[in-house]
Amino acid sequence: VAERCTLTGYMIYSIALTAFIYPIIVHLVWDSAGFLSAFNADGLLGGVVDFAGSGVVHMTGGVTALFAAYFLGPRIGRFDEAGRMQPMPGHSSVLQVLGTFILWLGWDGFTGGV
Repeated sequence: VAERCTLTGYMIYSIALTAFIYPIIVHLVWDSAGFLSAFNADGLLGGVVDFAGSGVVHMTGGVTALFAAYFLGPRIGRFDEAGRMQPMPGHSSVLQVLGTFILWLGWDGFTGGV
């Protein structure tokens, strides 16, 4: 989604997600009084057991990305008037490899002690 909208739009999206949406979802699952918590006896269908927080993080990110992609619509120039796909120019292999190394370095730094 980040490469398909303006920087201002992405900043608003990121701030809204981290300041309002994510804390509410986290409370519903991780707090013992949340209705999605497995520790709440009155919870919804027995609650959710979230191993190491990965379910909340990835489900929230995936659902918000799905909504963002829906609101952004298809890429401009990707389809012609008849709905047929148009060829897209190739991507930079150097930047792909660089991005892979940066992602790997961040992942390794985050989970290096495990």
